[in-house]
Amino acid sequence: MATKVCYKPNGNIYLLLGVGFGAYKATRPSLFLGDWVPTEDEDEMEMVALCDARGKIGWASSADVQVVEIDGAAPQDLLG
Repeated sequence: MATKVCYKPNGNIYLLLGVGFGAYKATRPSLFLGDWVPTEDEDEMEMVALCDARGKIGWASSADVQVVEIDGAAPQDLLG
């Protein structure tokens, strides 16, 4: 089942290969108390794997992608 998606930032069309989940957490010493009260930064991201016409695979944020077509039909046609 082929799913075509539009990558909103550049308007290009790609094939959707799959979905994933990314997360990170970084800790660094604070300016005044060093390691006693470290500064923490963390985030979680929903990601999708996309493929271009040459077969190159890349990852994008799911918020930047919109489904255009599934097996030649528009999503609204399939959902009624």
